Amino acid sequence: MKTILLLLIAAPFILNAQSPDNKKAPDRTRDEALTLIESYRERVILGEPMSKLATMYSEDPGSAANGGQYDDIVRGVMVPEFEKAAFSLSKNEISEVFETQYGYHFIQLISRKNDTLSLRHILITFQKR
Repeated sequence: MKTILLLLIAAPFILNAQSPDNKKAPDRTRDEALTLIESYRERVILGEPMSKLATMYSEDPGSAANGGQYDDIVRGVMVPEFEKAAFSLSKNEISEVFETQYGYHFIQLISRKNDTLSLRHILITFQKR
């Protein structure tokens, strides 16, 4: 229960319990956001540290300052698209870019112990028109 309460406070963008606050999204289109996040994913694939990029560019206030990292993630607390991507990864694997109600993401799995994950992610938002 302690983990879930912490996530409710720290992870507003990835939880089912929260609704997206699109008023704070930068004034960019869906296509601009997709191009931007794909460029960040490519930089990580080419060897740039994901923690550095997440700190600099992720628009998830719950994890950006911590290099995009969330620890002790369990099933059932994330939006379905995020959970599907996260739990399909192997250690150190980087997901494809995917969309949730909050914007575009990609994930890097740091570790997995049974059904508990540590991961990094980057979120890029866009204006829904």
